[in-house]
Amino acid sequence: MLLAHSLLVPAFAHRVRDTFTVLKTETGQVAQIIVITELLQSASRGDHAELVPTLHSLAADLS
Repeated sequence: MLLAHSLLVPAFAHRVRDTFTVLKTETGQVAQIIVITELLQSASRGDHAELVPTLHSLAADLS
């Protein structure tokens, strides 16, 4: 969740990735997909719409 919300600040997102190396594992990638799904669903109701493009980009990077 922290990574997803930090995507609009690339330097901080990079720091999150470096700090939490579990994000690079298969389990971490699955967790990221779950968070992306939850946030996109929330965005469809008007929450955090500014994250949508970066969430799509992250999802593409994970696939």
